[in-house]
Amino acid sequence: MSTRSNIAIELEDKSIKVVYCHSDGYISGVGKTLLNNYKNYDDVLKLINHGGISSLAENLNDTSFYCRDWGRKNEDEPIQYNNEFCMMYEMTGATMIEYLYLFKNNDWYVSKSCYIPKNKLNKNAYDVGLSYWTNFKKVSKYKKELSDNVQLTEKQMIANIGSMLKASFGDNVEIQGQKVKSKREVN
Repeated sequence: MSTRSNIAIELEDKSIKVVYCHSDGYISGVGKTLLNNYKNYDDVLKLINHGGISSLAENLNDTSFYCRDWGRKNEDEPIQYNNEFCMMYEMTGATMIEYLYLFKNNDWYVSKSCYIPKNKLNKNAYDVGLSYWTNFKKVSKYKKELSDNVQLTEKQMIANIGSMLKASFGDNVEIQGQKVKSKREVN
């Protein structure tokens, strides 16, 4: 149900640091949040250095990180690549990631995962299809996706489902393998 994405930064030596983000990876979700709230190198680096992200928010305190907030110690380290080419080469065939955001030259760029099904390929195609990444484009160029149309995010939908389940089944609810905690337990 989630739209998965990776969030990356090009470091001063041209190497790339990347973290996974589980929810709302589409441009009107993660893309818009990054563009509006993580505008400089230091802020982006702080975000990425926190490690894997369950859901991105306007600030670090409200962002849900797997290590800090979920106790998943093995998901705290960003992945580092020698350069952009190495990152994109490694992403080849990563069909579960739909968007890849890259902060470089003081701007946000996005690449989308695309898929060509086998029936669109030559009859002799061995594989089930072909996935590829688009060229990077500035996130700010996606005017329609960045408009102020208010949508229910994946995180909000899951929270609503959690609330409905809690109303029906009490406090014994688990979401994504984690026992639901009240807000005061988290803080």
